Amino acid sequence: MCTVHSALNGLFGWLYLEGEVDANPMIRIRRPRRPKPGEADVVIVTAADVERIFGAAETWQEFLCVAVLAYSGARRNAASRLRWKDVDLVEGRMRLREKGSKVNDVPMPYELLTILRAAVESEAVPCRPDDYVIPNRRSASVRRSERTNKIVYETVVNVAERAGVKATAHALRRAFAVAFLTSHPGAIESLQALMNNSRVDTTQVYLRALNRSQVMETVRDLSWSTPTEFVYQAPEAAQLQGKAHTGFEPVPPP
Repeated sequence: MCTVHSALNGLFGWLYLEGEVDANPMIRIRRPRRPKPGEADVVIVTAADVERIFGAAETWQEFLCVAVLAYSGARRNAASRLRWKDVDLVEGRMRLREKGSKVNDVPMPYELLTILRAAVESEAVPCRPDDYVIPNRRSASVRRSERTNKIVYETVVNVAERAGVKATAHALRRAFAVAFLTSHPGAIESLQALMNNSRVDTTQVYLRALNRSQVMETVRDLSWSTPTEFVYQAPEAAQLQGKAHTGFEPVPPP
């Protein structure tokens, strides 16, 4: 809604200055409040979730899709447009074509490089220079010169659903950022370059999310009883004994 408001406001403002309209109808329409990054309801996946998604991949197409996103933090559109001619398996680098005409030449993690080399050696993946690194599921149905990024979105959602995880391509991008900052604390400028963010403020959103998550982890040691008094009792066992029980109450030892 904020984007639509800005577009219409710019359009009618220009029309008014050019004398095409007598008044700007957007003057009386208040711009909706844009939620702060911490307030937005976003899909978040943990490191364990990413591992489960990898385990649920059944084909090279699914595995390469998840690998490119999770190991590079690429946007959905950049991952969809990545071709084998953009990948250097000797130097371990790849060229991601981002928004507009921007190209981001980034190094690949060693594990991603190993995966891509294995895909080439398998001979099960088309690896000609103009072939996509993330293969098409039905190559005969793609007739346009540049495919849409819908294939990446659908692949991630389907594999994640099979793994019992709710995930999107951008959720894997966030997971990449959090994993990188966890392994390299304070390397915010490096992350900004890897994710091709034009403003460092955009990259710091991931840092704030990581710090907030780490701060809240202190709740783990909250207890209403001493460790020796707490015994977990499954709800099924409690029902057999004729007691109402949820499985989370402190139960005195027998």
